[in-house]
Amino acid sequence: MKIITWPALLCGALLSSCAPSALLPPQPGIPTTAPSYFTDIIKRGPVTVLPPPPAPEIPRHSLASKTITASAITFTIVSFDRRDHTLYVADQPGGPDPKWRSAERAGSGSLAAINGGFFTPEGKPLGLVITDGQRRGGLNRASSLGSGFFIGGDERLLSRERYLSTKPTPKNLLQTGPRLVWDGNTISGLSKGVNRPRSFLLWDGQHHFAIGHADSANLSSLANALGKQPISGFKIYHALNLDGGRSSDLWVSSSVNGGPLTRRGWLNKSVRNYLVLRRD
Repeated sequence: MKIITWPALLCGALLSSCAPSALLPPQPGIPTTAPSYFTDIIKRGPVTVLPPPPAPEIPRHSLASKTITASAITFTIVSFDRRDHTLYVADQPGGPDPKWRSAERAGSGSLAAINGGFFTPEGKPLGLVITDGQRRGGLNRASSLGSGFFIGGDERLLSRERYLSTKPTPKNLLQTGPRLVWDGNTISGLSKGVNRPRSFLLWDGQHHFAIGHADSANLSSLANALGKQPISGFKIYHALNLDGGRSSDLWVSSSVNGGPLTRRGWLNKSVRNYLVLRRD
């Protein structure tokens, strides 16, 4: 008879506990092979991550002038694509001068022109003006007449707060106001005073830009009319007022579809600066 000592029993127990699981019979509910989706991934190899498709290019807007009547106001608009055209700040450092007595004279040889920002009786600008990189006037930090900025080169409109926080350094800039429509919303609390001719700027927030003239409106009625989106094909995101009344003066050359035309009263006065539209 074979006698098994206690050390042998202990060793056998240890070997049994350390045996590979493969030696054990399959246990119910525990898979013995890898799931098929793991083997599918291994077969496919590394996954290629494709870049997102490029954003579709925004269609270009044709240069054109149009006259419409909305909310009992007659508007004349010259719209353009800022990728093809630019607005240049034509400023007269000595103040209003007979050399540029009208928008037509200031825009001679160009496509169109409109009067610019406000100025004192002495001819000094009521806000910051930059033309060809030369700074003139001073920053208007309080008045509504300086609540917005036209930035030339890459045409856009900024609020005073946005300008102060970003501090862009364009070669052409005009501070003016008040803002009429902003972020697509009509500005409230504007003057409901005397109806007068008005000049203004429009921007859709992308590449569509415009200079515009209204035959007779107060600031409140002008803002309300523009806020109703009266111009077919032009979504008004920002609208900024320019000097108006006897200063209001829009000229469009025969090179523009819808021109030539002039929107200028008989009693108009000379102004400090103009915005002149040119082809890039």
